[in-house]
Amino acid sequence: MRVLVCDDNRDNMLTLGVLLRSEGYLVHMAKNGAEALRLAEGFRPDVALLDLLMPDRSGFDVARELQRRYRNECPILVAVTAQDNPLTKAQAADTGFRYFVAKPYDPQALLRLVGSLDGGN
Repeated sequence: MRVLVCDDNRDNMLTLGVLLRSEGYLVHMAKNGAEALRLAEGFRPDVALLDLLMPDRSGFDVARELQRRYRNECPILVAVTAQDNPLTKAQAADTGFRYFVAKPYDPQALLRLVGSLDGGN
C-alpha cells in the first residue's frame, strides 16, 4: 500500500515514515502541502496522513485539492494533528478526512488503523 505522509515538523514526518516503512508500506514524505500535492501526482497514494496546521498549505487545503483532482480515486484521508478539539474534528470531517489521529499518538494504534485501510478505498 502506498502512503503519503505530510508534516511540516521534520521529526514528526520522519518518525511516521520510519514507522510505516518498518511495516512494509511504500512511503513518500512531504514537508509541506505544496510538496505533498506534487508527490501525489506521480505516487498516487492509497492513504494520505496529513498534518492539519502547516504554514504554506494546510492539511485541509491539501485534502480539498486531492479530492478535487482524484474524486472517487482520492486517497483515504487521515488527519494527524495536535489540534485535538471538537471544532477541529468537525472541520476535518467536513473537509473529507475519514479518520482523525491526535498527537501524540500511540504508534501501534496508528499502525492498526493504517493496516485496517489496506486494500480498500
